[in-house]
Amino acid sequence: MSDRARLSKLQTYTSSNGANFLGSKDFPSALVASIQKWDPKGLLFGLENIISDPPAEEQSRLRKILDSKIKGKSVLVCSGGADKLVPYHASAPFIDFLKKAMKGWYRDGNVYVEDNVYQGIGHAYSDGMSVDARRFLCDMMEGNDSRTTDKASKF
Repeated sequence: MSDRARLSKLQTYTSSNGANFLGSKDFPSALVASIQKWDPKGLLFGLENIISDPPAEEQSRLRKILDSKIKGKSVLVCSGGADKLVPYHASAPFIDFLKKAMKGWYRDGNVYVEDNVYQGIGHAYSDGMSVDARRFLCDMMEGNDSRTTDKASKF
């Protein structure tokens, strides 16, 4: 949202080069609190930057949260490669953190992350996304656990 405020040249962003945007009238403190409570990035990192390769003590803190929220689950991410409203680059650091953790220090969490970016698709639910969502859900319902196969990202 900060990037969108920057691109939109919102006064609450431009007046402080973004430093006072969070908690402003355009992004009130109640919204910040909600994000820290419900948003995956907010739950793990709060307002701080994403640490792609956290040190051991940070891994321990993150592990507790990941265990309570996604341990043993499969996650499908579908993003439009041409989405200007929610560009992939805005979520890429978090998705990259997840994928790296799931292949590394959180491998034992048994989480599968499928990250699909659909080139030429904007902020829409495309036919390709629909096909992949149905496949993903049917696989889960039929017990064909995606975590047991090593599918490559479509990005």
